[in-house]
Amino acid sequence: MKQSLNLKLSQHLTLTPQLKQSLKLLQLPSLDLEQEIQQTLDANPLLERVESEQNETPIIDQVAPAHDNGVPQPVAEAADPSVELERNDSLAPEQNLAESWSEPDTAWQEPQRVSIVSGRGDGNTEFTHYVSKQETLFEHLEWQVQMTALSAKDKLIANNILHSLDDDGYLGASLSDIVNTLDPKLEVEEDEVGAILSLIKTLEPTGAGARDLSERLAILLDLKDDDTPFIDIAKNIVAEHLDLVGARNFAKLKKVLGVNDQALSQALELVTQLNPRISAAFQSDNQNYVVPDVLVKKLGARWVAQLNPDNQTKLRLNETYSNMLKAGSKLELDKEDSNYIQKNLLDAKMFIKGLMSRYDTLLLVAEAIVERQQDFFEQGDQAMRPMILHDIAQALDMHESTISRATSGKYMLSPHGVTELKYFFSSALSTTDGAASSSTAIRSLIKKMVNSEVKTKPLSDSKIAKELEQQGHIVARRTVAKYRESMHIAPSSQRKAIN
Repeated sequence: MKQSLNLKLSQHLTLTPQLKQSLKLLQLPSLDLEQEIQQTLDANPLLERVESEQNETPIIDQVAPAHDNGVPQPVAEAADPSVELERNDSLAPEQNLAESWSEPDTAWQEPQRVSIVSGRGDGNTEFTHYVSKQETLFEHLEWQVQMTALSAKDKLIANNILHSLDDDGYLGASLSDIVNTLDPKLEVEEDEVGAILSLIKTLEPTGAGARDLSERLAILLDLKDDDTPFIDIAKNIVAEHLDLVGARNFAKLKKVLGVNDQALSQALELVTQLNPRISAAFQSDNQNYVVPDVLVKKLGARWVAQLNPDNQTKLRLNETYSNMLKAGSKLELDKEDSNYIQKNLLDAKMFIKGLMSRYDTLLLVAEAIVERQQDFFEQGDQAMRPMILHDIAQALDMHESTISRATSGKYMLSPHGVTELKYFFSSALSTTDGAASSSTAIRSLIKKMVNSEVKTKPLSDSKIAKELEQQGHIVARRTVAKYRESMHIAPSSQRKAIN
């Protein structure tokens, strides 16, 4: 093998620690960001929160401040962390939203769920302080069992049955399986377990302990008076023919039951009025709690975006340690202590600037989205304009990956509710006039058509496509089917109702 020397020129991207920090903070959702901030505070003694009650100008103000050129600094242009952390907190007239936001507005009142976590920047505030523990279905049933006059042996049997229930309250174990979980010395028979199970089925919520949906619906129907019209037909349906109901094969169902349209309709109404989801009231929705990062409000004739002040943590450098470093010679700090303070000081400055870059970039992106989607805030989903990441990236002179990080897991509060920023990005579909419609607007139109259709003659995907074309939107039948399935709307054959 012959050895030789070669020269090669190549280019590669190297991210500075400051830029890595900024990108990491930018992509974190608000709750994850709060955790990251707390971990950094615990690890770095030179970093501390700015208490909301203090009358000091924080490093990070409630509204993302402007820089010398009047434009907030995005992540890609973050300043060097070695410079002093002084910044201009004055806002340009068109950006000064703090005062106008506090003005009373009768057209739209901010939902209370935003104010639940006010004081988020307070180091002593924990989100869990506002949330009570949700009682589980098991705990609710167990409490009722303990309140009965059952013997200790029967309560033990009941407890074993409750432990055999799944999250929806259905019993998957057989009576013999439950007997085998008990101490043989108790000499429990299957009949005893069956008797306790019958008692559990009568507890609130009624239907716990049923083996399947059919049995649970039958238990719920038993609560109705025996003289209820068409009750016998309803019981027959839930016992033998739920599969036909699920397939909406009403013609065969009428034939099997030997009833007319009116009788079947009344019996099905009895069944559909039942609520077999007995565990729904015991499932906490705290995991779905969303704190909006951006607030949108109408000022004059335009909709504008503002960062949510309740969702911004204010940080600053610890003056005590900073002064120690400045007076290092007087305090006779050894080299190890001096290096420790200097390192944490640099890390603190870097983290604060990364946090400021996150807020600046998020505000820039939100403002660009709101500016392009003015019609959405006025009219709703049907007026959504087609928009992709490249549109915002080009307008802000940023990379598409930065826009993706800034919108992923970030939420906006407007009169239309809480919406993820990614929701505003949708592909374009052709129209008969040569313009473009967003896929979000098409989905909204499809949903509106389905909601207003005649239930006895539901619209097929082909008919929906034709109606959309009549309105000026060119959408293929398979595209309609894809959008319909994405909204969990059943096909026309399953949406059909009897006369």
